[in-house]
Amino acid sequence: MPKKSEKKSISQRANKFGESEISIFPGKTLAIYKAFVLFAFCVLVLMSPYYRGLYFDYELSVFQAIMAGIFILFAIYLYLSKEGFLVNSKLELMLLLFMVAYIVPYFFAANRRLALGEFFKYAFYFAVFYVASRISKGKAEKLAILNSLSLSTVGVAFFGYQAAVKLIPETARPLGMAMNGLWVGNMINSTLQYHNTAGTVLAFGFIISLMLAIYSENKLLKSFYFAFSSFIFTAFFFTYSRGSYITLLLALLVFFLLLPREKRISLIFNIAIVGAFVIAFLNKVGANLNEHGKVKLWLVLLFQMLLVFVLTYAFGFVERRLYSLSNNIYIAGAIAVGILAIIGFAVALKMHLIPSDMVAKIKSIAMFWKERNFVERMVFYKDGLKIFLKSPVFGYGGGAWVSLYFMYQSYLYFTTQSHNYFLQVLLDTGLLGFSILIVFLWLLFSSSLKAWFKKDGKNNILIAGIVAAAVQLYLHSILDFDFSLASVQVLLFAALGVLVSTSLQILQKHKQEKVIYTSRKTNFVPALLAIFYLFVIVISLNFRLGNYYANIGQQALQTGNLSAAYSFLSKAVTYDPLSSNALSDYAVALYRIGDQNKDANLIAKADGYFKQAIVNDRFNAKIRFKYAIYLLAHGAVDSGLSQIEEGIKLQPLQPANYELKADAYAKVGDYYLGKGDKEKAKKYYEVVLKIPEEIERVKKEKEKMPEVVKQDPNSHKFGITDRTLQIVNEVKKKI
Repeated sequence: MPKKSEKKSISQRANKFGESEISIFPGKTLAIYKAFVLFAFCVLVLMSPYYRGLYFDYELSVFQAIMAGIFILFAIYLYLSKEGFLVNSKLELMLLLFMVAYIVPYFFAANRRLALGEFFKYAFYFAVFYVASRISKGKAEKLAILNSLSLSTVGVAFFGYQAAVKLIPETARPLGMAMNGLWVGNMINSTLQYHNTAGTVLAFGFIISLMLAIYSENKLLKSFYFAFSSFIFTAFFFTYSRGSYITLLLALLVFFLLLPREKRISLIFNIAIVGAFVIAFLNKVGANLNEHGKVKLWLVLLFQMLLVFVLTYAFGFVERRLYSLSNNIYIAGAIAVGILAIIGFAVALKMHLIPSDMVAKIKSIAMFWKERNFVERMVFYKDGLKIFLKSPVFGYGGGAWVSLYFMYQSYLYFTTQSHNYFLQVLLDTGLLGFSILIVFLWLLFSSSLKAWFKKDGKNNILIAGIVAAAVQLYLHSILDFDFSLASVQVLLFAALGVLVSTSLQILQKHKQEKVIYTSRKTNFVPALLAIFYLFVIVISLNFRLGNYYANIGQQALQTGNLSAAYSFLSKAVTYDPLSSNALSDYAVALYRIGDQNKDANLIAKADGYFKQAIVNDRFNAKIRFKYAIYLLAHGAVDSGLSQIEEGIKLQPLQPANYELKADAYAKVGDYYLGKGDKEKAKKYYEVVLKIPEEIERVKKEKEKMPEVVKQDPNSHKFGITDRTLQIVNEVKKKI
């Protein structure tokens, strides 16, 4: 006969929605299991920005594998609990469709490895979103995730400060985290290694921290959040991200408008306190962002935080009295605070409380259309649309921009990113993926606002804060490539998961959404997902190993250690057979060893690896040039020169390519001249002599450089190189 406690664990228990739950496991066991999954998830979210923003495969693949493991563990929990492991919400299905849109172009992708990599990224984001939305049913779970987001951005600020005062050596790698590039050009890049991305992430964290402060009922905890928001806000200013300065103002406006009436009062006065002390201390903080400020910087920051803590705590005692003010007084007070803020900012400028270089940055916003950065971004967008029109329906797969931009650029620039997330989606997935993204965002924000209109007290604070934080990231993603750093989307989708969970609970409470509990039930799609994420673990770890061996192998190849290069690169192509760089490097190692040992089999084998590299990455000029060198060295003259011509078509505005062409044709001409075949030599020499004309024609047809870029002495102007001219002049003497 079962014990009383066991009877309880298998009996039906009423939940707060009046539904019943059935579990064959004791409730305490499942609760501990869920707490472990939640803890692992929060740690992953918290740590994600610290590994170079998960921009590089080396770190990204590990996080993908860990998140896949967390997803599977959570799926087991859902199956065993009252909820059941299901995929039944429109938002989840839209995200799955978005993943599909990224895999559809795989077979005709510009770069198959990058296309597959981007697909796995969105599988990563889906797992984050699914776990966050399903696990955050209770207040404790929601706050655990939101506090992880806040604490994560506190860490981003902390590492930026530490690097500025040289307390973190660039060679340090705590827990495998690369500590180089955190403070560059007197700007906080932090672990995200790019100042604009650091700016938008800190702005996101600032909003989340303000939201947690306003949400909290405990005065001490509230002031604690405000104090740390000042810590984040100060670091935000020292990213010097002008785009983030603008988007944060817009996001804060959204936050203000969505907050309940009384909480708007709280936001206005508390943000005035935080902003006043941050601005008042900016110059002192800036003066100590150097190796001499190791102690003083932290004293200044701690003193600033203490003042914010004390004043916000004191304001907490009178805050509730303001709630009873009439609307007229409320509006007048808001206007007065706004005017005082403007006056205070003007005084801060006049008293030189703000660093002069920051003032210059802020003033330059007023003339943004004349700034080189803005003009260049407009060129990127225009060139990106040229790429889009070549494959408008399905796109070119992930990595379309970096694979194709040399071919369509208006002048010679070097950027691996399009600097616009929505343009990137258009290039990667075409109108198919772009339409799915727009529908996803519509469903997300419309359902959130639908829930917001129910005026559900404190839950509206969460909706206001998360919507504003998401707006911050999405707005800034229009201006920069933040979402190419996977950690930014991890933060975003973790927050969106809490937003969806909160909105759904409000709508369920008002009978506008059904409460679905399906004890120990699963269906076809989730079952496939669980199996799929097992493959994600295996493939992600394989990619990590492939990346590791490829890097070592490439270093060995550069130093001429062919046996080591062969050993490491053979492993690289085994673990990651789609990596075009590993394939082409392995081909180079094979034919060089083959040449040394007179091994025709190795030389022939190299040809196959070169061809596979080109199939996987068909717009890569560098691989074609490597292949050309191989072909020319092994007697396939016409094929080798053909690869050079193809490479130039792919990078028409790269002067060094014409140098390579001139050198190759001249050497072939020299070969035939040495054999006494002057006519054949002349045929190749004439191609060399026409190269200056070819360069002028390409310059006239393709180079459209804006004036602001032309005036910059560091701009990459297209033209003939001295070495190319030298080769041309030498050939003239031979004819």
